Amino acid sequence: MQEIFKIGLLGCGNIGEAVAHELIAGKIPSLKFKKAFVKDLNKKRNIPTNFLTDKADDILNDPEINLIIEVLGGEEPALELVIKALENKKHLVTANKELIAKHGPQIFEAAYKNGVQVRLDATVGGGIPIINTILDSLKANEINEVVGILNGTTNYILTQMKRGHSFEQALKEAQEKGYAEPDPTNDLEGIDAKYKIAILASLAFGNYISPDQVFCQGIKGISVLDFNLAKELGFSIKLLGIAKKFAQDQIKVKVYPCLIPSKKPLARIDDVLNAILVRGNLIQELLLVGSGAGAKPTSSAILGDVLSIQKLTDSLKSVMPYKINSSITPNNGFEQNYRFYVRLMVDDQVGVIRDLGNILAQNNISLESISQKAYNDENIENNNQTEEAILTFLTHEVSENNFELALKQVRTLKPIREVACILRVFE
Repeated sequence: MQEIFKIGLLGCGNIGEAVAHELIAGKIPSLKFKKAFVKDLNKKRNIPTNFLTDKADDILNDPEINLIIEVLGGEEPALELVIKALENKKHLVTANKELIAKHGPQIFEAAYKNGVQVRLDATVGGGIPIINTILDSLKANEINEVVGILNGTTNYILTQMKRGHSFEQALKEAQEKGYAEPDPTNDLEGIDAKYKIAILASLAFGNYISPDQVFCQGIKGISVLDFNLAKELGFSIKLLGIAKKFAQDQIKVKVYPCLIPSKKPLARIDDVLNAILVRGNLIQELLLVGSGAGAKPTSSAILGDVLSIQKLTDSLKSVMPYKINSSITPNNGFEQNYRFYVRLMVDDQVGVIRDLGNILAQNNISLESISQKAYNDENIENNNQTEEAILTFLTHEVSENNFELALKQVRTLKPIREVACILRVFE
């Protein structure tokens, strides 16, 4: 007979409530919801008060509770509480990307020592079953690349900008719809995506990669103008998390906005959808698309993890999903080549393209395209007529080092007013 799981929740916000409602409704008879830890008992919730406690120990020390679902978010008190839960031999399901990205080794080690399971499919991709796919379905593969649109908020903002909305307008709309927090820093600066790609890279490559080792660039430097220019060149713009393994000890893990050829599937993933592309030696390419956030998709992933633990609890041994003390240092070593898109604001005068071309040639950089346009009301949202021009160029593949050296020299040219936007091209 299948073991009845009695479940305690750490946290009861939107996601926690969605999970609690499913459990209280009794739709899964083998799962019994016992208690949820909340910080404020006076906060209005759609959960009967007899299921709530403001004392975490009521859950952590309850011998009847054999599985904890953690949806507190952040590092503290989540880390302290989940470690205590594992030490008390309770299985753990978590949706906390920051916690796993930063403290995964400590959490997995505690689970291993105490013979319990940790499941984390809800930390990345909302309802997309990407983590369990990597750990289970693709375990016969040698994965060499994971690429994802990992943040629904930034994808929504970039989609609205593609449709002609300003950055400020798109952000306001995202906040009004509840896609963006009042303080959207973690989304706009790529921090949320950094946590997620660090988790995926660690699991895909079998070596723990800290978020501190991930290069990260957000979307604040992009304008509607860049979308218009990108469209002319046959591209769209997306914020991607990219983890690529070139050799056993050569790994690049980065988050940055980039140009994607419009014909590629990732270029057509819009609004709040997430998409994750996995490349492996056997599977070749696998693309998973779905809702990347929200209470229902995330609760789907959480409850799926709970049922997986319950189904295999008698036969499944706790495992370490990656090496903790690996000597691999991501983003070190050899240089990666990219095509670069650059938008410059320049004085509208003769000779600018000539001088720019000379600098690029001296650094062995060849151009795929170059364009100079007057900066007028056809290019921007107001009638700010100036003697300024927009100079845009797209390079052929070039090493990052050569590109940076050339850019440093370009900045010294007198007609250059601003290096307004630099984007890599995702191939």
